[in-house]
Amino acid sequence: MGQVLRRLSVGTLSVIMASGVAVAIRRNSAPPRIRGFFASRVEAEEQLEQKLRRVPDSSRAESNLRKLTSEPHMAGTDASHRVAEWLREQYESYGFDANIVSYEVWLPMPLEVRLELIEPEKKTLATQEEPYAEDKDTSDPRAAIGFNTYSASGEVTAQVIYVNYGNLEDYRELETRGLSVQGKIVLARYGKSYRGIKARLAEEHKAAGLILYSDPDDDGYDAGDVFPHGPWRPRSGIQRGSILYTELYPGDPLTPGVAAAANATRLIPSDAASLPHIPTMPINAQDAAAILSHLDGPKVPRNWQGGLPMTYHLGPGGAQVHLKIAMDYKPRRLYDVIARLRGENDNEWVVLGNHHDAWVYGAVDPGSGTSVMLETARSFGELARSGWKPRRSIVICEWDGEEPGLLGSTEWVEDNLKELQTKAVAYVNTDVGVAGPNFSASATPSLGELVREVSREVADPITGKTVYDTWKDRVEHAKPESSGVAREEPLMANGDVAIGALGAGSDFCPFFDHAGIPSIDLGFGGEYGVYHSLYDDFFWMKHFGDPTFEYHAALARILGTLTLRLDEADILPFDYSAYASDIQNQLATLSADAKKNGLATLNLHGISDAVTGLTLAAAQVTPALRALEIAPSHASTQTQINLELADVEQALLSPRGLIGRPWYRHTLYAPGTYAGYEAARLPGLREAVDRKDSATAQLEADEIAAALVRATDRLQQIAHLAQPASSASTGVTQPLSLR
Repeated sequence: MGQVLRRLSVGTLSVIMASGVAVAIRRNSAPPRIRGFFASRVEAEEQLEQKLRRVPDSSRAESNLRKLTSEPHMAGTDASHRVAEWLREQYESYGFDANIVSYEVWLPMPLEVRLELIEPEKKTLATQEEPYAEDKDTSDPRAAIGFNTYSASGEVTAQVIYVNYGNLEDYRELETRGLSVQGKIVLARYGKSYRGIKARLAEEHKAAGLILYSDPDDDGYDAGDVFPHGPWRPRSGIQRGSILYTELYPGDPLTPGVAAAANATRLIPSDAASLPHIPTMPINAQDAAAILSHLDGPKVPRNWQGGLPMTYHLGPGGAQVHLKIAMDYKPRRLYDVIARLRGENDNEWVVLGNHHDAWVYGAVDPGSGTSVMLETARSFGELARSGWKPRRSIVICEWDGEEPGLLGSTEWVEDNLKELQTKAVAYVNTDVGVAGPNFSASATPSLGELVREVSREVADPITGKTVYDTWKDRVEHAKPESSGVAREEPLMANGDVAIGALGAGSDFCPFFDHAGIPSIDLGFGGEYGVYHSLYDDFFWMKHFGDPTFEYHAALARILGTLTLRLDEADILPFDYSAYASDIQNQLATLSADAKKNGLATLNLHGISDAVTGLTLAAAQVTPALRALEIAPSHASTQTQINLELADVEQALLSPRGLIGRPWYRHTLYAPGTYAGYEAARLPGLREAVDRKDSATAQLEADEIAAALVRATDRLQQIAHLAQPASSASTGVTQPLSLR
């Protein structure tokens, strides 16, 4: 089996073959009802959780959201600063130590965004969103116009080519038809991938400009009733959004890898790899129809046809447009709110996060998550007022600048990297907290079971079942393409709901992909068609998203319970056997693809041996830790075990980062280079295999194998530390109390 198994022969294998751990479990009572807690402390933990879950209140969540959506508050504006100051005051009122941490980032604002159809007729486009009398907020003149952050400034007159979703396979389809977009303005519909990928591909194919639009087939009237009579995007609705190339690195484009502090060394903008170079703008469906209705050229492939009432054509010809974009690029300030409830052990942190900046009002994205985070914090404050003190410190972060490109969270992680890697045991994120009743979660595999366990503790407001049972029912009966609903996870072989993989697109990214902090992202989804538009406001939430705000309260209960499990655990509830299983499945698929792509010389034996070693080590650790819950060890051993458990994720980081994009350091997960928000598993290796790049594939394969060996070493150390508990109990820590 190679070097890994030889190293395991006197460690992992001998321990697995021994009966000590298994005998300890058989001779003692069953493991505690809550994983990670000593049997003597389970009842107190259950009482604490029940007490917490009684606190979140739907009316308070509604009041929070009303305040948060009282004015537009885009990153880089005074309004965003006002929101940050209000949030700081709220956290202080709950008993947290709260402060504002500021960074100065390269952030543009729009000066002019203009689009005109000039052939075959003249027509002014780039129309803004229609106001509705039913919703006074839609008439607010302070709302930002439709624009794409980090677009280049420019003025272009050219013919248009329709490129469907503007993804890699779409350009390949055009190439098979002999169509080039060079020098043309491409028109792409939103969906299927991150808009920054669409901009990057248009740039790589030498397009002169990019127009993005929202097709009714994706989030408009084809899905159902549109705003203000339903939850879907009306024809005038515009999806704003960043096109920063965050797949290369997120955060301030001028300070990759270091915090954007006042004294930071900054790149000149022309050297910033994450900055786009072509003018890009979003338009609404009615303006897109004015262009598409005039396009000549071949009829589009059947699966490129959208929902507008016309036959779509590829172009070029028939339609020519004039596009002008002027952007004001300069340094602007961000305002992160960092609130801390200090624990008995301030050397270990449970970190929660959500962003507070919004494109306009952001009732769903991110206001629902912010409102929920406030209720979660208030719940902790109520417990603290009754005498409870956290075991570990609870750190709640409200990020600024998420929408332009994960700016506030990335800069803070880069600013505090060493301390986070030493102290943070986990990061829990919510962003689009509540858009409907459909719970969904993504996580590092080692925390997937914890998410399932916690979702079994909270009732679903509509069904009355647990959130988990409702979630599982929905997944079991989901249609393959259920538009408007959060992506459904499949069921695992044992019947449990599979937890999604962490990709990109929210603030867990710097924690997980760069710092190696075990992370979770969760929330309730639904029929949410007004993403990044003027119409994502309080009216929408009150009428369509969560009219009673009961799902806001339910999510606060889930976040609170999850945090308590991580904060109060005697032994942190990580499950690395799930990690090993996930990697084995991915390796089998990748090996077959390598052979299919002609990479016969690619040597994956190192990864295969390392995965086997990780599997065996994880199989050793799981029963050892379960035995430890029954027979606790010395407090010093317990502390060391927890430090090692939290550090396993960091062992999976590459010291050099992924080849071509070194900011991403996790060897097993990253957003795909051309996949947008979706996670790529074994990313460096997978993408090299897809490119048929054997040299890079081998380098990445060797890097993955080395990371897996490091993780195996950590797990072996944990098993060694836990092993004495299988024969005798030598002491316990202070019992949990509701003091």
